[in-house]
Formats: sequence, structure tokens, C-alpha cells
Amino acid sequence: MAKVYRYFFLFIFSSVFISSLVSFLWIKNQIYRKKTVYPPVSIEIKRGTSLKEISNLLEEKGIIDNRFVFYVYARFKKKVLKAGHYRFSGNISIYDVWDILYRGKEHLKPFTVYPGDTLFDIGKRLKKEFGIDESIFLSYVFNEKNVKKFSLEGKTFEGYFPPETYYFRENESLNNIVSQFIKLFKEKYLPFKKRTKEFPFYECMIIASMVEKESSLEKEKPIIAGVIINRLKRGMLLQIDPTTIYALKLAGRWNGKLTKENIHFNSPYNTYVIKGLPPTPICSFSISSLKAVINYKKTDFLYYLTKDGKKHIFSKTYREHINALKGIRK
Repeated sequence: MAKVYRYFFLFIFSSVFISSLVSFLWIKNQIYRKKTVYPPVSIEIKRGTSLKEISNLLEEKGIIDNRFVFYVYARFKKKVLKAGHYRFSGNISIYDVWDILYRGKEHLKPFTVYPGDTLFDIGKRLKKEFGIDESIFLSYVFNEKNVKKFSLEGKTFEGYFPPETYYFRENESLNNIVSQFIKLFKEKYLPFKKRTKEFPFYECMIIASMVEKESSLEKEKPIIAGVIINRLKRGMLLQIDPTTIYALKLAGRWNGKLTKENIHFNSPYNTYVIKGLPPTPICSFSISSLKAVINYKKTDFLYYLTKDGKKHIFSKTYREHINALKGIRK
């Protein structure tokens, strides 16, 4: 009889062992088996979402085939899955999905601000690439109260969004986007405030934006900054075309052409009309342009013009300037 019991228990044990082994191998196969997710699927996991809810969501969206296996595996790993925006595509397994959520590898899209971009340029691309309402963006960035919330100087955010490639979530909020711009500005640009001597930092920003628009040649930037400063010190009109263009854009009157009529458009930004600096910067500018202002080249030049849109001819007197202009027109 004892022998019968022994064989019985051996049979039970063997059955349980084999069943467990088969289950283990099946689950392991499910965990590492690749599934093709196409087209790409984007999901958002909000803070406080339970593991069961995450498992259900992944199966409902077709990212995984078995929510039970994912749930069991995630419970076994005892790691917190991170909230965020994720995008899944290609051949991925349950393990791959778990690893992405555990490490918080969110799907981020690049967005580039280029030197010389205005808030209008940035707003158009944010609409195109992220679906941000352009009118809402412009209302936000041209609101002085919002500028003050970030403890910044000036009436608008013009000049505070540094040229750089940023990475945002697909559904990034406008406030978070602006916050990332300002964070980089405070990290990379604000330290130069200690280096300014002749002019307050914000005025240096305004001049830097004009330098950015006036030249793409690094070696010329300190000279152009010097010309602008020379004219400021003498009380001369700066007569910088990009300030007039900016004034027309603000008024919704820019049609792509600078004419004799609109060059005298009455605006505090139009340096053909007002003496001194515009109220704010007129674009985003590179650090090299800011450095060019802080360390401008001291010369007697008061004028400059360009033939090819790049290299400039500098003059000390108006007569020299006119002669240079005649030489270009020949």
C-alpha cells in the first residue's frame, strides 16, 4: 500500500512539475515573443494609473497580445512603471514594452528654434509640428503678465527662446514648452548678465537680436555691434531694416517687401522713425551675437552695407557710404 501511495504522490508531483514547467516556458515565450506593431501606436499613461489598467490599455491598443502575462511579469519584477507619453512601433515583445515603461523612455519629437527666428516664426512651426493653436501661442508670448511670471524683463518673450533643438511630447502643453525655452535661456544666456559693462543686459539682448538679423558672418558681428553702438552714442537713427519689418509684422502689415512707403511706418520698433533701441529684441539670437555686443569692436564706422547679403562694406562717413553704394550699383 505504501508503494502505491509513493507512486501516486510521485505522479502528482510529476504532473504539477510538468504543468508548472510548461506554464513557465509558455509565459517566458509570451514575454519575449516579438509582435509587430504597425502602424505606430501612441498612448498616454497618466499618474496614478494602476498596473491592471496599464495592462488592459496595452492589449486594447494592440501593443501586446496578452494583458495577463504582462500583468504577471510586471508584478514579478516589482518595479514602478512611469507615467508619460509613449509610442510603440515595429517588432517588440512584452519585455520590450515593460522595459520602455520602466525606464520612462517617452516618445519625444524634436523642435528647432533657429537663430533669427521671431515669435511669429516659432508660432507657425509649433502649429505645424505640434498642433499648438497659433493665435493662443501669440496671445501668450506677447502678454507682459506672462513674461513677469518667469521673472523676466520686457513686455514680450521675444529674444528669450534660444536657438536650439528641443524635445517635446506630442501633446506638450504650451506652458511646458515655454518653460523649457526659458530654462535654457537662464542656463546659457543669463550668466552673461555679469559681463555687461556699458549697457544693461536687456539692452544688450536687443542689440544682439539686431546683430543676428544683420549678419551671418561671425567675424563681422562685433564690428556691426560696434556700428550700432556708435550710432546710439551719437544719437543717430539706427535705420536697421529688420526692425521695420518686425514693426510691420506686429501690425499685420508685412507683405514681404520693404518699400519707401512702409519704411517710414510709425512704430516704436521702426528705427527709421524712432531714435534709440526698439522696446524689445526682434528675434531669437545666438550666444555669439550676444558676445559680439558685450565685446564689440571699437571703430569709427557709422555705416555698413552689403552686396551679396553676407559680407559687409563698412564706412566712417556718409560720403564714404554713398560712394560704396554707388560702387555696388555699377
